[in-house]
Amino acid sequence: MKRILYILIVLMPFLTGCAKVVTPVFEPGKHITFDINFRGDLDTVQTRYYIIMNHASAPQVPFAPVEFIEPGEKGSDPNEDYFGKYYPTWSHYIVLDGNTLYFVSSPYTYEAIPTKEVLAIWNAYDPKNILLTFDMSKLGTLGNRLYFDVITVDKETKMVKDNLSPLNNALSPYSIFTISDTTAAGSDEMITGTWEARDIINWRVLIQ
Repeated sequence: MKRILYILIVLMPFLTGCAKVVTPVFEPGKHITFDINFRGDLDTVQTRYYIIMNHASAPQVPFAPVEFIEPGEKGSDPNEDYFGKYYPTWSHYIVLDGNTLYFVSSPYTYEAIPTKEVLAIWNAYDPKNILLTFDMSKLGTLGNRLYFDVITVDKETKMVKDNLSPLNNALSPYSIFTISDTTAAGSDEMITGTWEARDIINWRVLIQ
């Protein structure tokens, strides 16, 4: 009996060690890629293309009949409160204007026009595609998820023509975990009557 008790005491550390649960460690992502495809060749003369991001929830977007304007621009309706309704839900955004992709960080205020940093040049190698990779450190301190939307806007009327939501005039429901080796992807419905250059057909976001 004493011998059996001795064996159990000796084996106890090994038995308890096997019962430990190992918590996996997830590496935070270092780079993020946006890969967006359109039904037709992009028209950077009459259209602006936006990627809007937010740390906490879906970014709010001014849909028609409200004009989509960037911080620092002036809309035709002075009573529309962009700084109260929309801009507080944008942590960062990217805009393709002409052949240049600009990166713009929050906060956005009445007092100052935000700085537009040149992020990349769109070379139209694939005229139906925006493919962009950049360092995630530009996005500051992130939580577990990054929320995003892709938006096409008519330069003249300043009206949204398409975004990632499957419903018209609705927020994008999409987000991605901010850890390495994660992907979010989807397709977007064809919008009858919208220029092919403004009609998103599919997209992918990759964090590495």
